[in-house]
Amino acid sequence: MKTEKKMIPVKLIEQNRGQVSGLPKNPRFIRDYRYEMMKKSMEECPEMLELRELIVFPHDEKYVAVCGNQRLRAGRELGMKEMPCKVLSADTPVEKLCEYAAKDNIQFGEDDMDIISNEWDCGMLEGWGFEFPKQKEKEPFRERFEAIKDDDAVYPLIPKYDERHELFIIQSASEVDSNWLRERLGMQKMKSYKTGKLTKSNVIDIKDVRHAIEDSHPKS
Repeated sequence: MKTEKKMIPVKLIEQNRGQVSGLPKNPRFIRDYRYEMMKKSMEECPEMLELRELIVFPHDEKYVAVCGNQRLRAGRELGMKEMPCKVLSADTPVEKLCEYAAKDNIQFGEDDMDIISNEWDCGMLEGWGFEFPKQKEKEPFRERFEAIKDDDAVYPLIPKYDERHELFIIQSASEVDSNWLRERLGMQKMKSYKTGKLTKSNVIDIKDVRHAIEDSHPKS
């Protein structure tokens, strides 16, 4: 493969929009903060472009970026007048152009996080745009829920209601919280089905809950 390395005015380099017959439009794009991090990296360390040039193909008296479309876009936005490029020969088969474009977007291998954590400055890596794998968020409720087996499950039962009703259980370990909820929802006193005495109710119809919530958050 013959290539020529030279500086080319940015105005003469086009992004791959499918204008070269047989070479599909560039499928690679970078979203949001990742793109901004790449621009920052190019601005702070422009010499990296000398080490990893754009790969371009001559087309209609200009050049089409086969590899490096996002760097070209960022270079334009940074006001670069010219960028280092490797120019493919005009007789390069289109099959090879497709291969170069596809392989340039493939990331092989993976990072050894032990080495990164122990031997690299993680703050510097992050500043350079390195993405650390997201830690899986702990879900204590989900863990407790999934740990419950049929043999040790406790099923809350309210004998007054039968299977025709759907129950919602709110648990409280504090009398203060319990009283707050009764007042907040405007719970009525109710005669106990066990003793027949009137007492503060722990049971409320969902219609009353809706009214209480809607009254406290009136629609504008």
